[in-house]
Amino acid sequence: ALAVASHLGHGHDVDAELGRLQDLADAVPGDDLEAVVHHLFATTGLRGDRLSYYDPANSMLPLVLDRRRGIPLTLAIIAVDVARRRQIPATVVGMPGHVLIGDGDPPDRWVDGFAGGEWLDALGARARFAAVHGRHAPFDPRYLQAAPHASVLARLLTNLVGIFSSSGDARLLVRVHELRAAIPGLGERERSQRAAALTSVGRFSEAAELWDSEVASRGGDEAEAAGAQARQLRANLN
Repeated sequence: ALAVASHLGHGHDVDAELGRLQDLADAVPGDDLEAVVHHLFATTGLRGDRLSYYDPANSMLPLVLDRRRGIPLTLAIIAVDVARRRQIPATVVGMPGHVLIGDGDPPDRWVDGFAGGEWLDALGARARFAAVHGRHAPFDPRYLQAAPHASVLARLLTNLVGIFSSSGDARLLVRVHELRAAIPGLGERERSQRAAALTSVGRFSEAAELWDSEVASRGGDEAEAAGAQARQLRANLN
């Protein structure tokens, strides 16, 4: 996650940022997750940014450490990293709509970093889900399980895709898509979005190659439409 900020042009020294995380871990006055949570959210003052939630700074770990504000995902990443540096079990829990911190794998309790480090039982965690999606939204208990590292990173990048798509920052949008493409399991929709981003900055040949790959993976009318996109992009090169 630190490398994401560096790739997006913030110029942070990754080794120095790792040192900052180690300093946070060294200052934790105890050897359980309660001590980590209290130190980060009560003593250090990490908190959720409710005023400018979609500020891209909230998805950049070095800036979250600087500002002590972030979104649920980045706050969870920091808390889990600090805990693991103290050999304390902790996991990022990728509940749809609101990431939590778990007290192990599988977790028995959860922490809402965005709410200032509030501890939750299973009912409380489910209430967080209902607050985001509505009380009639179907809930799967697997939402409260630990998320694999690759899915955590993919979610961080997906957040940034949405932010830079909304802001119209095509240059940074392309950079985020480049990072996302390095993670296995890129879906058709994400490949199409990447092709559109490349097109927006005039990288027609690369976008055409992506549509070519869609021809191979799709069938029927969808394959024909992807081929038409590739041909249209190559026409721009003439």
